[in-house]
Parts: sequence; C-alpha cells; structure tokens
Amino acid sequence: MRFVSLLLAAALGCAAADEPHIRAAAAAFESGQAALRDKQSQKAVELFRGAIEIEPTFREAHESLIQTDLDSGNSLKAAESITRFLEIWPDAARYRLVLGRILLESQQPERALAQFSIVLNGDPGNAEALLGFAAAAKRAGMEDRAREALERGRKLYPSDKRFSSAR
Repeated sequence: MRFVSLLLAAALGCAAADEPHIRAAAAAFESGQAALRDKQSQKAVELFRGAIEIEPTFREAHESLIQTDLDSGNSLKAAESITRFLEIWPDAARYRLVLGRILLESQQPERALAQFSIVLNGDPGNAEALLGFAAAAKRAGMEDRAREALERGRKLYPSDKRFSSAR
C-alpha cells in the first residue's frame, strides 16, 4: 500500500507529493481501487470522482473512472468522463476513438465524425479512426466521404478484412 502511495505521488508530480491535496487524492484513488477489487463499482466511481475533484489533473483517476463506467455498461457516463478527460489531454486518441464509438451507438453520427476526424488529423492512417469515420459518415448521409475513408483503409491495410467487408 505504501508503494502504491509513493508511485501515485510520483505520477502526480514529485514537487507536489507532500501537498495535502495530493495525498488526499491518492488516498481516494487507492480506496477506489480497493472498492473495484471488492466488486463495488458504484463506490469506486464515487471515490475516483472524489480524487478528480481534489486533483483535476489526476490522469489515473480519470482513466479508472472511465474504465469503471465502461465495465459497468454505463457508456453515457463514460462519455461524459471522456469529454472531461479530453479537455485536459486532447491528444489522447484512444479515448477519442472510444468516445466516437459511444456517440455512434447513441445515434449521434455528426459528433462521432468529429472525434474520428480529430484522430485522423493526428494519425491519418489510424485504422480504427478510418473505420469509425466511414461508419459515422455513412450514417450522416455522407456516402462519398465514407467510401473515401474505406478506400484509404483498403490501400493502407490490404489484408484487413474489416475494410474489404465494409460498404
């Protein structure tokens, strides 16, 4: 337990490790992890939110909150948490892809399209973003853009059957 506290303090910034709010955030996070181990996901969510409230840049708490919401099947809460997370770490492509998929499942293709586009701006060959973009564009009535994304995917990933089977 002490090792975890030290590791968390290092992750939050060595200079601030002795700050009372950092210790409080780390304690809330550790309690959230313990709640997860005890299969108390709602309690874990509350504790992770508490850690984030204490220290808004506590990345591990954000990621644990997102994953707990996803594991609990609460994709809309996860989407809210991802949106807040991306305000702090806008280059987190992994979470943009997850948010894009949630938005697509929630019948919000235009908003999903925006998330996939941001990923593709940073990584034009990202296979997941190309597939997501194509699906979102098709649902948004942008058939030509969907075809272009799938064609680019076929060229970049000729053996990836997801691109050849998608229409």
